[in-house]
Formats: sequence, C-alpha cells, structure tokens
Amino acid sequence: SEKHKRQESTELREEWTLLLWTTVAFLVPVLITLWCSFQRPKRKVQLKDLFRKSKHGWHYTDLFNKPTYCCVCSQPILQGAFCDCCGICADEECIQRADRILSCKEIMTQSQTDGRFYHQWVRGNVPLASYCAECKQQCGNQPKLCDYRCVWCQTTVHDDCLSSLNDDLCDLGEFRSVIIPPHYLYQVNKLRRRHPDEYSKLAAVCGSGWTPVLLLANTRSGNNMGEVLLGEFRTLLNPVQVFDLSELPPSKALQLCTLLPPGSVRVLVCGGDGTVGWVLDAIDTMKLKGQDQFIPLVTILPLGTGNDLSNSLGWGAGYAGEISVEQVLRNVLEAEVVQMDRWKVQVVSKGNYFRKPKVLSMNNYFSVGPDALMALNFHAHREKTPSFFSSRIINKAVYFFYGTKDCLVQECKDLDKRIEVNILICLQRQVIQRKSVF
Repeated sequence: SEKHKRQESTELREEWTLLLWTTVAFLVPVLITLWCSFQRPKRKVQLKDLFRKSKHGWHYTDLFNKPTYCCVCSQPILQGAFCDCCGICADEECIQRADRILSCKEIMTQSQTDGRFYHQWVRGNVPLASYCAECKQQCGNQPKLCDYRCVWCQTTVHDDCLSSLNDDLCDLGEFRSVIIPPHYLYQVNKLRRRHPDEYSKLAAVCGSGWTPVLLLANTRSGNNMGEVLLGEFRTLLNPVQVFDLSELPPSKALQLCTLLPPGSVRVLVCGGDGTVGWVLDAIDTMKLKGQDQFIPLVTILPLGTGNDLSNSLGWGAGYAGEISVEQVLRNVLEAEVVQMDRWKVQVVSKGNYFRKPKVLSMNNYFSVGPDALMALNFHAHREKTPSFFSSRIINKAVYFFYGTKDCLVQECKDLDKRIEVNILICLQRQVIQRKSVF
C-alpha cells in the first residue's frame, strides 16, 4: 500500500542519514589526526631555534601526542611543548613567557646543612594514579590544570592541601640513593683541592647507601626507544646524570665518575651489544689514564636488535617498555656484581710489516666472514639512513636481506685461504652487573 511505501522510504532515509553521520564522525577525527601528523615535523623545525636557546629541555607536543594543560594560561594545549626535565608544559604562544617565569631543574644549588632543600613545585599535569602526600586522595583527576608535583622527589599534593603540608623540605624521594643531589655538585664546584677523599666527605651528607647511577642511551639502537627513555630518566634523576650518546661520546660522559666517590658509581647503558662495547672501551681508556679507582659498575637496558650480552647476564633479550623506568632503577639496585671476560683481538696485515696492527675488544664473540660482513653492511646502512631503522622487526628484516644477498654473491668465498687465525690467552676482567632475579 501507499502508506507502507512511505514508511519504507522514511526508514531508508533514516538509515542513510545514520550512515552519513557515522562516516562523518569517523572521518573527521582521522583527518584531524592526519593533519596534525603532517604539521608536526613543520612545527618542530619552526620551534627548533626557540628550543635551542631555552633553559628548558623542550620537546614538541600536541593534542593527539600528549594531552596536557598549559602551565602559563591553564588552557588545553593544541600545539606546544613540554620540558622532559621538570615537566612544565606550555602552548606555542606561552613558551617564551614560560622560559621567563618558570624555572627548570637546577643541577647545582645550595641546600640545608643536612643536605635537604625546599620542594620545587610544578602545577598541573601530574602523573596518572598519583596520590596526595597530605590527604592520601588521588591527584590530577579533574579536567583542568590542578594540583602540584615536586620535580625532585615526585611528591604530589592537591591545591588545597599544599598550604597544610607538614614538611617543606625535599628528601629526593624513593630514588635518593641514585640521584646526584644538586647541592653535591655545588660543593664539588667550590672545592679548591679535588681529591677522592674530599668527594667521600661530601657524599656523607647523601647517606651511607648512596650509589649514583649514570644513564647513557643510544637513541639509534633497536626500536629507537632511547629518546623516550632519556626524557623519563631526566624527570626522575638529575639531568646531569643522563647522556645522549648521539651527542656526547661515552669517554666524555664517564668523566663525571671522576667527580664522585671512588667505587660508588653505576652506569646504566641503554642500547644494544655495540653500545655496551662502546662504553666498555671507554672504561678501558679510563684505565689507561690512571683512573682505575673511578671505574663504575656497568648494567644494561637492552634496546638493540640482538642483545646477546644482555640476555646472557639476565637483563633480557629486549626492552619494549613492559616495565616502568622506576622498576628498571630498582632492578639496578638489586642486581649482583660479577666479573666478565673481555678479550683483545689483534688484526695484522700479512706481508705488510709497516702497517700498524689494529687492536679490537671482544665481549661475547668475534666473527670473521659472512656474519661479520652482514653486521658491517647493516651498520653502514643504519648510519646512512637512521630514520628507516625504527623497530627490531625492520632491523631483523635488513639483517635477513644482507644475509640472503651474501649467500648469492659470496663475497667471502675462499676466505679461509686468505686469512690465518692465531689464538693467544690474553684476557682482562671487566666488572659488570648481572640481574639477580631471572
């Protein structure tokens, strides 16, 4: 009937209307996200000069990357930046003002006679599941800029509870035993005679179990998690303890050990086997300089592709963020100390007596032939286009490509007829940490 046809027509129209709005509701967020993704590299380049001149460690952020509130104008940030040292956030219009009125973590400052200093509070953007130190209720659960966090001890407190907080002094929190306090570096800078005994006297204020941890991260290793870890550790520790190996070689980073009490320092290497070997070579250089008493213990956070050394020491075959950085530090403190054999490999050019022999260090194994060529080709390719190597799966695929290629090309054919291998007992012991719980 005609009434039935009109009803079917109305239902069909409603279905099409529903389908249209569903499509719009799906496409609009996707298009906005894609637009922000395309704009992000351009905005990073535009803000790069501003970031370089700033006293904060600014990193670009937006609504889809890290939803935050501006610490200056209290508005949600659509496009802006956050400091990975102190946690301050600001939108683009407020970055310069934030530089002027909001201070970052001070790596050197005076303290009370007992080594404590006042809390350095930052308002808003407190971590999820954080609780007020005064009333023990959850913080940061309102959709606005609210509540405070201390940039050193990570204590959080409500806006209303801040005035009634009993203790205004900061004790550096749970990880006080691994943080280099800003007052320690202040006192070291004032020393007229820099001697290990003087460092031990200054360390007495830091507590009997003080074992500072230096973090050395390779941002190009494995799945490129190094940059994220650098920011997270700068938030927990003194920024002076955290080093990016793409900007500063380990030989220079380890010189901080010479300003700390002998035998107290631990180094957390975030990278693959190559990065660990690089750091161990730098420690060998310290020995040659007569700095044996400042040699640190070495521990590993595996970010590489293979991570054979890390796996053999109990630190796992690869880290992908499955545990928090806080737990990583706890594991470092609980790990046992072992000695690891390190070998020297001398490469001599046969028949050319005027060429100086090349000396290399070996940790786990030393390869000559197709697998060594494959690793060399992979390294050269990654140095040329580092942005392509963004995950372990891609890295292993490139390894597979070069391995398959060598099976066909056979560049190492008859290698056994061209080289001679002589094995001599020549090893040294390197102190390293092994995870005590597997």
